[in-house]
Amino acid sequence: MRNRTKILLLALLTLALTGLVVGMAGYWYYKPATVTIAVGPESSPEHRFARKLAELLANNRASIRLRLLTTEAASLNLSRFAQHEADLVILRTDERRIPSSARALAVLEEEVVLLITPPKSKFKSLADMERRRTVVVGRDGRNEAFVRRLLEQYKHDPKLIDIRTVPPGVPLAQLLGPGGSADLAVVVEPLSRLSGAEDFQDLALTLKGFTVHTIADSKALERKLPGLYAETIEAGLLVGSPRIPEEELETVALQRILVARAKMPETQVVDLMSALFENGRQLAIEQNFATRIEPPSTEKGALIAIHPGADQYVASEVKTFFDRYSDLLYVGLSAAGILGSGAAALYGTVFRRAPIHAGRRAKTLMELRDRARTARGKEDLDAVETELDAVLDEVLIGLADGTISSRGLDAFRLAYDGAREALNLARGWNYPTT
Repeated sequence: MRNRTKILLLALLTLALTGLVVGMAGYWYYKPATVTIAVGPESSPEHRFARKLAELLANNRASIRLRLLTTEAASLNLSRFAQHEADLVILRTDERRIPSSARALAVLEEEVVLLITPPKSKFKSLADMERRRTVVVGRDGRNEAFVRRLLEQYKHDPKLIDIRTVPPGVPLAQLLGPGGSADLAVVVEPLSRLSGAEDFQDLALTLKGFTVHTIADSKALERKLPGLYAETIEAGLLVGSPRIPEEELETVALQRILVARAKMPETQVVDLMSALFENGRQLAIEQNFATRIEPPSTEKGALIAIHPGADQYVASEVKTFFDRYSDLLYVGLSAAGILGSGAAALYGTVFRRAPIHAGRRAKTLMELRDRARTARGKEDLDAVETELDAVLDEVLIGLADGTISSRGLDAFRLAYDGAREALNLARGWNYPTT
Protein backbone atom coordinates (compact mmCIF):
# COMPACT_ATOMS: atom_id res chain seq x y z
CA MET A 1 0.00 0.00 0.00
CA ARG A 2 1.39 3.39 -0.97
CA ASN A 3 2.30 5.86 1.76
CA ARG A 4 -0.30 8.44 0.67
CA THR A 5 -3.07 5.86 0.84
CA LYS A 6 -2.01 4.87 4.32
CA ILE A 7 -2.03 8.50 5.46
CA LEU A 8 -5.51 9.06 4.02
CA LEU A 9 -6.94 5.93 5.62
CA LEU A 10 -5.43 6.76 8.99
CA ALA A 11 -6.75 10.34 8.83
CA LEU A 12 -10.26 9.07 8.04
CA LEU A 13 -10.07 6.53 10.86
CA THR A 14 -8.97 9.20 13.33
CA LEU A 15 -11.82 11.50 12.31
CA ALA A 16 -14.32 8.66 12.62
CA LEU A 17 -13.11 7.71 16.11
CA THR A 18 -13.15 11.35 17.20
CA GLY A 19 -16.71 11.81 15.93
CA LEU A 20 -17.82 8.65 17.71
CA VAL A 21 -16.39 9.78 21.05
CA VAL A 22 -17.82 13.31 20.72
CA GLY A 23 -21.21 11.93 19.67
CA MET A 24 -21.42 9.53 22.59
CA ALA A 25 -20.39 12.26 25.05
CA GLY A 26 -22.95 14.66 23.60
CA TYR A 27 -25.69 12.07 23.74
CA TRP A 28 -24.86 11.27 27.38
CA TYR A 29 -24.79 14.96 28.29
CA TYR A 30 -28.02 16.06 26.61
CA LYS A 31 -30.14 12.99 27.36
CA PRO A 32 -32.58 14.00 30.17
CA ALA A 33 -32.57 11.87 33.31
CA THR A 34 -35.91 10.50 34.51
CA VAL A 35 -36.87 11.24 38.11
CA THR A 36 -39.96 9.70 39.72
CA ILE A 37 -42.29 11.24 42.31
CA ALA A 38 -44.95 9.42 44.35
CA VAL A 39 -48.22 11.38 44.52
CA GLY A 40 -51.81 10.75 45.55
CA PRO A 41 -54.96 10.60 43.41
CA GLU A 42 -55.34 12.88 40.39
CA SER A 43 -57.83 15.06 42.24
CA SER A 44 -55.37 15.88 45.05
CA PRO A 45 -53.47 19.19 45.08
CA GLU A 46 -50.16 17.33 45.30
CA HIS A 47 -50.89 15.44 42.08
CA ARG A 48 -51.88 18.61 40.25
CA PHE A 49 -48.72 20.34 41.48
CA ALA A 50 -46.50 17.45 40.37
CA ARG A 51 -48.17 17.39 36.96
CA LYS A 52 -47.48 21.11 36.50
CA LEU A 53 -43.86 20.60 37.54
CA ALA A 54 -43.44 17.75 35.06
CA GLU A 55 -44.86 19.87 32.23
CA LEU A 56 -42.63 22.80 33.19
CA LEU A 57 -39.47 20.68 33.14
CA ALA A 58 -40.39 19.25 29.73
CA ASN A 59 -41.25 22.65 28.22
CA ASN A 60 -38.03 24.21 29.53
CA ARG A 61 -36.01 21.29 28.17
CA ALA A 62 -34.42 20.75 31.55
CA SER A 63 -31.85 18.05 32.16
CA ILE A 64 -34.43 15.98 34.04
CA ARG A 65 -37.92 14.68 33.34
CA LEU A 66 -40.47 13.99 36.06
CA ARG A 67 -42.55 10.82 36.00
CA LEU A 68 -45.57 10.56 38.31
CA LEU A 69 -46.28 7.40 40.32
CA THR A 70 -49.94 7.73 41.30
CA THR A 71 -51.26 6.01 44.43
CA GLU A 72 -54.83 5.49 45.52
CA ALA A 73 -54.25 7.29 48.82
CA ALA A 74 -51.74 9.99 49.72
CA SER A 75 -50.85 8.03 52.86
CA LEU A 76 -49.18 5.39 50.65
CA ASN A 77 -46.75 7.81 49.00
CA LEU A 78 -44.17 7.72 51.77
CA SER A 79 -44.07 3.93 51.80
CA ARG A 80 -43.32 3.88 48.06
CA PHE A 81 -40.51 6.36 48.65
CA ALA A 82 -39.17 4.26 51.55
CA GLN A 83 -39.26 1.15 49.33
CA HIS A 84 -37.09 2.91 46.70
CA GLU A 85 -39.91 3.02 44.16
CA ALA A 86 -39.76 6.83 43.90
CA ASP A 87 -37.00 9.44 43.97
CA LEU A 88 -39.22 12.25 45.30
CA VAL A 89 -42.20 12.54 47.60
CA ILE A 90 -44.19 15.29 49.32
CA LEU A 91 -44.45 14.41 52.99
CA ARG A 92 -46.08 15.91 56.07
CA THR A 93 -43.80 16.79 58.93
CA ASP A 94 -46.06 14.98 61.42
CA GLU A 95 -45.07 11.62 59.91
CA ARG A 96 -43.80 9.40 62.72
CA ARG A 97 -41.35 7.50 60.48
CA ILE A 98 -39.57 9.77 58.07
CA PRO A 99 -37.00 7.70 56.11
CA SER A 100 -33.41 8.46 57.05
CA SER A 101 -32.57 8.77 53.36
CA ALA A 102 -34.96 11.74 52.89
CA ARG A 103 -33.37 15.11 52.18
CA ALA A 104 -35.37 18.33 52.03
CA LEU A 105 -35.66 20.37 48.81
CA ALA A 106 -38.45 22.88 49.47
CA VAL A 107 -41.30 23.73 51.83
CA LEU A 108 -44.31 23.68 49.53
CA GLU A 109 -47.02 24.55 52.04
CA GLU A 110 -47.84 25.20 55.69
CA GLU A 111 -51.08 23.76 56.99
CA VAL A 112 -52.49 25.38 60.14
CA VAL A 113 -54.78 23.83 62.72
CA LEU A 114 -58.10 25.63 63.26
CA LEU A 115 -60.29 24.84 66.27
CA ILE A 116 -63.79 26.01 65.24
CA THR A 117 -66.87 26.15 67.43
CA PRO A 118 -70.28 27.81 67.02
CA PRO A 119 -70.94 31.11 68.82
CA LYS A 120 -71.34 31.02 72.59
CA SER A 121 -69.59 27.64 72.91
CA LYS A 122 -68.10 26.83 76.30
CA PHE A 123 -65.02 25.26 74.71
CA LYS A 124 -61.80 27.03 75.72
CA SER A 125 -58.71 25.08 74.63
CA LEU A 126 -57.26 21.66 73.82
CA ALA A 127 -57.15 20.99 77.53
CA ASP A 128 -60.97 21.13 77.45
CA MET A 129 -61.50 18.27 74.98
CA GLU A 130 -63.02 15.62 77.22
CA ARG A 131 -66.69 14.90 76.58
CA ARG A 132 -66.62 17.08 73.47
CA ARG A 133 -68.00 15.69 70.24
CA THR A 134 -65.21 16.48 67.80
CA VAL A 135 -65.05 16.10 64.03
CA VAL A 136 -61.79 16.28 62.11
CA VAL A 137 -61.90 17.21 58.42
CA GLY A 138 -59.62 15.00 56.30
CA ARG A 139 -59.38 12.87 53.16
CA ASP A 140 -57.93 10.04 55.23
CA GLY A 141 -57.15 9.28 58.86
CA ARG A 142 -53.92 11.27 59.07
CA ASN A 143 -55.50 14.47 60.41
CA GLU A 144 -57.33 12.53 63.12
CA ALA A 145 -54.12 10.71 64.09
CA PHE A 146 -52.37 14.07 64.31
CA VAL A 147 -55.07 15.53 66.58
CA ARG A 148 -54.90 12.50 68.86
CA ARG A 149 -51.14 12.94 69.05
CA LEU A 150 -51.67 16.54 70.13
CA LEU A 151 -54.10 15.49 72.81
CA GLU A 152 -51.57 13.03 74.24
CA GLN A 153 -49.75 16.07 75.61
CA TYR A 154 -52.75 16.91 77.81
CA LYS A 155 -53.13 13.53 79.54
CA HIS A 156 -56.78 13.12 78.61
CA ASP A 157 -58.67 9.93 79.37
CA PRO A 158 -58.97 8.27 75.93
CA LYS A 159 -62.39 6.88 76.91
CA LEU A 160 -63.71 10.44 77.26
CA ILE A 161 -62.45 11.61 73.86
CA ASP A 162 -64.99 11.42 71.03
CA ILE A 163 -63.29 12.10 67.68
CA ARG A 164 -64.29 11.08 64.17
CA THR A 165 -63.16 12.03 60.68
CA VAL A 166 -65.45 13.62 58.08
CA PRO A 167 -64.45 14.11 54.42
CA PRO A 168 -63.87 17.56 52.90
CA GLY A 169 -67.04 19.07 51.54
CA VAL A 170 -69.27 18.03 54.45
CA PRO A 171 -71.08 21.23 55.54
CA LEU A 172 -69.63 22.22 58.92
CA ALA A 173 -72.69 24.39 59.51
CA GLN A 174 -74.86 21.27 59.74
CA LEU A 175 -72.44 19.58 62.14
CA LEU A 176 -71.94 22.62 64.39
CA GLY A 177 -75.39 24.17 64.11
CA PRO A 178 -78.40 23.61 66.39
CA GLY A 179 -79.09 19.89 66.62
CA GLY A 180 -75.77 19.10 64.96
CA SER A 181 -73.63 16.12 65.84
CA ALA A 182 -70.46 18.04 66.78
CA ASP A 183 -69.37 20.55 69.39
CA LEU A 184 -66.00 21.23 67.80
CA ALA A 185 -64.53 21.00 64.30
CA VAL A 186 -60.78 20.64 63.76
CA VAL A 187 -59.70 21.81 60.32
CA VAL A 188 -56.16 21.46 58.98
CA GLU A 189 -56.00 24.00 56.17
CA PRO A 190 -53.22 25.29 53.89
CA LEU A 191 -52.19 28.72 55.07
CA SER A 192 -52.43 30.04 51.51
CA ARG A 193 -56.12 29.09 51.37
CA LEU A 194 -57.29 30.90 54.49
CA SER A 195 -57.52 34.36 52.97
CA GLY A 196 -60.87 34.86 51.26
CA ALA A 197 -62.06 31.24 51.36
CA GLU A 198 -65.77 31.25 50.52
CA ASP A 199 -66.65 28.29 52.76
CA PHE A 200 -65.58 30.25 55.87
CA GLN A 201 -67.74 33.17 54.75
CA ASP A 202 -70.71 30.82 54.20
CA LEU A 203 -70.12 29.19 57.61
CA ALA A 204 -70.17 32.61 59.29
CA LEU A 205 -73.43 33.55 57.56
CA THR A 206 -75.14 30.26 58.41
CA LEU A 207 -74.08 30.13 62.07
CA LYS A 208 -74.24 33.93 62.47
CA GLY A 209 -70.55 33.88 63.24
CA PHE A 210 -68.18 31.25 64.60
CA THR A 211 -65.17 31.19 66.87
CA VAL A 212 -61.61 30.14 66.09
CA HIS A 213 -59.79 29.25 69.30
CA THR A 214 -56.18 29.93 70.04
CA ILE A 215 -53.67 27.25 70.98
CA ALA A 216 -51.92 29.29 73.61
CA ASP A 217 -49.20 26.74 74.32
CA SER A 218 -48.16 26.45 70.65
CA LYS A 219 -44.52 27.27 71.48
CA ALA A 220 -44.37 24.48 74.03
CA LEU A 221 -45.97 22.03 71.61
CA GLU A 222 -43.42 23.01 68.96
CA ARG A 223 -40.61 22.01 71.30
CA LYS A 224 -42.28 18.77 72.36
CA LEU A 225 -43.43 17.44 68.99
CA PRO A 226 -40.92 17.28 66.10
CA GLY A 227 -42.46 18.50 62.87
CA LEU A 228 -44.92 20.83 64.59
CA TYR A 229 -44.47 24.59 64.25
CA ALA A 230 -46.00 27.57 66.01
CA GLU A 231 -47.94 29.84 63.66
CA THR A 232 -49.85 33.11 63.94
CA ILE A 233 -53.17 33.84 62.24
CA GLU A 234 -53.85 37.52 61.61
CA ALA A 235 -57.09 39.11 62.75
CA GLY A 236 -59.82 38.99 60.08
CA LEU A 237 -57.87 36.52 57.90
CA LEU A 238 -60.74 34.02 57.56
CA VAL A 239 -63.68 36.42 57.38
CA GLY A 240 -63.53 40.18 57.03
CA SER A 241 -67.05 40.93 58.31
CA PRO A 242 -67.79 39.88 60.94
CA ARG A 243 -64.09 39.87 61.69
CA ILE A 244 -62.89 36.30 62.29
CA PRO A 245 -60.73 35.82 64.19
CA GLU A 246 -61.43 38.95 66.15
CA GLU A 247 -57.76 39.39 67.02
CA GLU A 248 -54.43 37.83 66.20
CA LEU A 249 -54.17 34.31 67.63
CA GLU A 250 -51.60 31.56 68.05
CA THR A 251 -51.98 28.06 66.67
CA VAL A 252 -49.82 25.22 65.37
CA ALA A 253 -49.00 24.16 61.83
CA LEU A 254 -47.55 21.31 59.80
CA GLN A 255 -45.36 21.63 56.75
CA ARG A 256 -45.59 19.88 53.40
CA ILE A 257 -42.01 19.33 52.27
CA LEU A 258 -40.73 18.05 48.95
CA VAL A 259 -37.95 15.59 49.71
CA ALA A 260 -35.52 13.62 47.58
CA ARG A 261 -33.24 10.69 48.15
CA ALA A 262 -29.89 11.50 49.72
CA LYS A 263 -28.15 9.79 46.77
CA MET A 264 -29.97 11.82 44.13
CA PRO A 265 -27.25 13.62 42.06
CA GLU A 266 -26.65 17.23 43.08
CA THR A 267 -26.87 18.42 39.47
CA GLN A 268 -30.40 17.05 39.17
CA VAL A 269 -31.40 18.66 42.46
CA VAL A 270 -30.00 22.04 41.40
CA ASP A 271 -32.02 21.90 38.15
CA LEU A 272 -35.12 20.93 40.11
CA MET A 273 -34.59 23.80 42.57
CA SER A 274 -34.26 26.21 39.67
CA ALA A 275 -37.62 25.08 38.30
CA LEU A 276 -39.27 25.37 41.72
CA PHE A 277 -38.02 28.81 42.71
CA GLU A 278 -37.84 30.51 39.34
CA ASN A 279 -41.30 29.45 38.16
CA GLY A 280 -43.29 29.51 41.39
CA ARG A 281 -46.35 31.25 39.97
CA GLN A 282 -46.74 28.68 37.23
CA LEU A 283 -46.62 25.81 39.74
CA ALA A 284 -49.06 27.18 42.33
CA ILE A 285 -52.46 25.58 42.76
CA GLU A 286 -54.28 28.84 43.42
CA GLN A 287 -55.62 29.32 46.96
CA ASN A 288 -54.95 25.67 47.65
CA PHE A 289 -51.34 24.52 47.46
CA ALA A 290 -47.75 25.69 46.81
CA THR A 291 -48.58 29.38 46.48
CA ARG A 292 -45.49 30.35 48.51
CA ILE A 293 -42.66 27.88 48.02
CA GLU A 294 -39.87 28.43 50.53
CA PRO A 295 -36.37 26.96 51.00
CA PRO A 296 -36.02 24.27 53.67
CA SER A 297 -34.25 24.81 56.95
CA THR A 298 -30.46 24.71 56.70
CA GLU A 299 -29.91 24.27 60.44
CA LYS A 300 -28.10 21.16 61.62
CA GLY A 301 -30.93 20.24 63.98
CA ALA A 302 -33.64 20.47 61.32
CA LEU A 303 -36.27 17.73 61.20
CA ILE A 304 -35.13 16.77 57.69
CA ALA A 305 -31.59 17.55 56.59
CA ILE A 306 -31.30 19.66 53.47
CA HIS A 307 -30.00 18.00 50.32
CA PRO A 308 -26.48 19.18 49.37
CA GLY A 309 -27.74 20.25 45.95
CA ALA A 310 -30.54 22.28 47.52
CA ASP A 311 -28.05 23.77 49.97
CA GLN A 312 -25.89 24.89 47.04
CA TYR A 313 -28.84 26.59 45.39
CA VAL A 314 -30.07 28.28 48.59
CA ALA A 315 -26.56 29.53 49.40
CA SER A 316 -26.09 30.71 45.78
CA GLU A 317 -23.06 28.48 45.54
CA VAL A 318 -24.12 26.53 42.49
CA LYS A 319 -21.13 24.72 41.10
CA THR A 320 -19.48 25.90 37.90
CA PHE A 321 -19.60 23.90 34.70
CA PHE A 322 -16.23 22.34 35.47
CA ASP A 323 -17.25 21.50 39.04
CA ARG A 324 -20.52 19.96 37.99
CA TYR A 325 -19.17 17.98 35.05
CA SER A 326 -15.67 17.21 36.23
CA ASP A 327 -16.46 13.49 36.08
CA LEU A 328 -17.64 13.83 32.49
CA LEU A 329 -14.58 15.86 31.58
CA TYR A 330 -12.35 13.30 33.27
CA VAL A 331 -13.94 10.49 31.28
CA GLY A 332 -13.73 12.57 28.11
CA LEU A 333 -10.08 13.39 28.62
CA SER A 334 -9.32 9.76 29.38
CA ALA A 335 -11.11 8.69 26.22
CA ALA A 336 -9.28 11.39 24.27
CA GLY A 337 -6.00 10.18 25.73
CA ILE A 338 -6.73 6.61 24.67
CA LEU A 339 -7.82 7.82 21.25
CA GLY A 340 -4.72 9.97 20.93
CA SER A 341 -2.47 7.13 21.97
CA GLY A 342 -4.10 4.85 19.46
CA ALA A 343 -3.78 7.45 16.72
CA ALA A 344 -0.16 8.08 17.62
CA ALA A 345 0.50 4.37 17.49
CA LEU A 346 -1.15 4.10 14.08
CA TYR A 347 0.75 7.08 12.70
CA GLY A 348 3.92 5.76 14.25
CA THR A 349 3.48 2.56 12.30
CA VAL A 350 3.61 4.55 9.09
CA PHE A 351 6.11 7.29 9.90
CA ARG A 352 8.22 5.67 12.59
CA ARG A 353 11.89 5.34 12.01
CA ALA A 354 14.04 2.81 13.84
CA PRO A 355 15.74 4.54 16.80
CA ILE A 356 19.50 5.00 16.63
CA HIS A 357 21.54 2.98 19.10
CA ALA A 358 23.34 5.10 21.67
CA GLY A 359 26.47 3.01 21.06
CA ARG A 360 26.76 4.40 17.54
CA ARG A 361 27.80 7.76 18.98
CA ALA A 362 30.82 6.13 20.64
CA LYS A 363 32.84 6.47 17.43
CA THR A 364 32.23 10.24 17.35
CA LEU A 365 33.34 10.47 20.98
CA MET A 366 36.54 8.56 20.26
CA GLU A 367 37.32 10.96 17.41
CA LEU A 368 36.83 13.89 19.82
CA ARG A 369 39.14 12.16 22.31
CA ASP A 370 41.87 11.89 19.70
CA ARG A 371 41.41 15.54 18.68
CA ALA A 372 41.74 16.60 22.32
CA ARG A 373 45.04 14.72 22.60
CA THR A 374 46.47 16.35 19.47
CA ALA A 375 45.06 19.83 20.04
CA ARG A 376 47.56 22.67 19.54
CA GLY A 377 45.87 25.38 21.51
CA LYS A 378 42.97 26.58 23.63
CA GLU A 379 40.77 27.32 20.62
CA ASP A 380 41.02 23.71 19.45
CA LEU A 381 40.09 22.45 22.91
CA ASP A 382 37.08 24.80 23.12
CA ALA A 383 35.83 23.48 19.80
CA VAL A 384 36.25 19.87 20.99
CA GLU A 385 34.34 20.63 24.21
CA THR A 386 31.51 22.31 22.31
CA GLU A 387 31.11 19.27 20.05
CA LEU A 388 31.35 16.92 23.07
CA ASP A 389 28.52 18.75 24.82
CA ALA A 390 26.43 18.69 21.64
CA VAL A 391 26.81 14.90 21.35
CA LEU A 392 25.79 14.45 25.01
CA ASP A 393 22.73 16.70 24.54
CA GLU A 394 21.72 14.85 21.40
CA VAL A 395 21.83 11.46 23.15
CA LEU A 396 20.00 12.65 26.25
CA ILE A 397 17.20 14.24 24.21
CA GLY A 398 17.00 11.20 21.95
CA LEU A 399 16.69 8.86 24.92
CA ALA A 400 13.84 11.02 26.22
CA ASP A 401 11.83 11.20 22.97
CA GLY A 402 12.61 7.69 21.75
CA THR A 403 14.67 8.57 18.69
CA ILE A 404 17.72 7.00 20.34
CA SER A 405 17.56 3.64 22.08
CA SER A 406 19.50 2.66 25.19
CA ARG A 407 21.21 -0.12 23.32
CA GLY A 408 24.99 0.37 23.57
CA LEU A 409 24.59 2.97 26.31
CA ASP A 410 27.43 1.47 28.36
CA ALA A 411 29.81 1.84 25.41
CA PHE A 412 28.66 5.46 24.98
CA ARG A 413 29.41 6.18 28.64
CA LEU A 414 32.94 4.72 28.39
CA ALA A 415 33.65 6.68 25.24
CA TYR A 416 32.28 9.90 26.72
CA ASP A 417 34.32 9.49 29.91
CA GLY A 418 37.45 8.87 27.83
CA ALA A 419 36.87 11.97 25.70
CA ARG A 420 36.16 14.12 28.77
CA GLU A 421 39.31 12.83 30.53
CA ALA A 422 41.46 13.54 27.50
CA LEU A 423 40.01 17.05 27.27
CA ASN A 424 40.71 17.75 30.94
CA LEU A 425 44.31 16.47 30.64
CA ALA A 426 44.89 18.54 27.55
CA ARG A 427 43.72 21.72 29.29
CA GLY A 428 46.33 21.08 31.95
CA TRP A 429 49.15 21.42 29.40
CA ASN A 430 50.81 24.72 28.70
CA TYR A 431 50.49 25.66 25.06
CA PRO A 432 52.77 28.26 23.47
CA THR A 433 51.00 31.48 22.64
CA THR A 434 51.05 32.60 19.01
